[in-house]
Amino acid sequence: MSNKGIIVFVFILITSTTFSQTGHFDRLDFLMGEWIGKGSGFGNDSSKIVSSFNLIMDGEYLEIENESWFDPTEKNPEGEHHVDKGIIYYDNTKRVLTFNQFNNEGYVNQYVFNDSLSNDSVLVFETVSIVNFVPGGKARWIIEKLSVNKIKTTFDVSFPGRAYTCFGTNILTKKKSIMCDKEPKVTGIGGIFFFSDNPEKAKEWYRENLGINTNEWGASFESRNATNPDEVNYLQWSPFEKGSEYFSPSQKDFMINYRVQNIEKLVDNLKQSGVTIVDSIETYDYGKFIHIMDPEGNKIELWEPIDTGLTEIGGETTK
Repeated sequence: MSNKGIIVFVFILITSTTFSQTGHFDRLDFLMGEWIGKGSGFGNDSSKIVSSFNLIMDGEYLEIENESWFDPTEKNPEGEHHVDKGIIYYDNTKRVLTFNQFNNEGYVNQYVFNDSLSNDSVLVFETVSIVNFVPGGKARWIIEKLSVNKIKTTFDVSFPGRAYTCFGTNILTKKKSIMCDKEPKVTGIGGIFFFSDNPEKAKEWYRENLGINTNEWGASFESRNATNPDEVNYLQWSPFEKGSEYFSPSQKDFMINYRVQNIEKLVDNLKQSGVTIVDSIETYDYGKFIHIMDPEGNKIELWEPIDTGLTEIGGETTK
């Protein structure tokens, strides 16, 4: 190998060793994926939260997104919606994990990983700077591993000259585990769809005579989960133009949507039982869908819901 080749080889070796993130995220590995749960604090009684932790750019960065919907209070009857996004990366110069976080309130936080306060089950990040906050104020973000599928996050704030105070906590469960650990089955009705000679007139009639709050798709009925009263669930009611291909290959004038859990396993079971599967699972922000046929030629829509996705979309509902 020539001298030039040796120099290039050494440069590549040093670059890949010094600047690669490989291995630096090992202690955060249990966080990878999507999470859903409830929170308390932040000046409100309770909140619903969804979070995600995903490696991006060939594993060089860890992307974090948190979104919370806070329940209405007497002081804030409309509730609150909080969003923060950020990136964790390894600072080779300082030899520390660094977290740059951006909040919809305008705060920009830069945290560094505090190894002395952390262990295999607890991760502690502390700010070195906060933009648009009280000068001299500090924040601390703590992630505690409660089990393989459950974590607790705590947000502490310190104002100048004062000790840290807990501003809020969240208990989160990994989304995939929520469904995959459950028996694959139907849990309720998710929607009622039917043919109409004139869907717009039908919606108008139901709105004027029966008080249903309609929209361009029909209407959304809001209810509470019987086993988790804090969770809002939805049922979609929709008149379709007569002959719509959405009902195909069924020749019937209606279609029912069923709420299900563990849709992947349920579909596997249906295939083994010889049930006709019309299409494949499609995933949206508000859940997963697939269509099957029953023995009498009725097309059935199966929906594994993410109701918080519909809450985010918003709009009038019927309660």
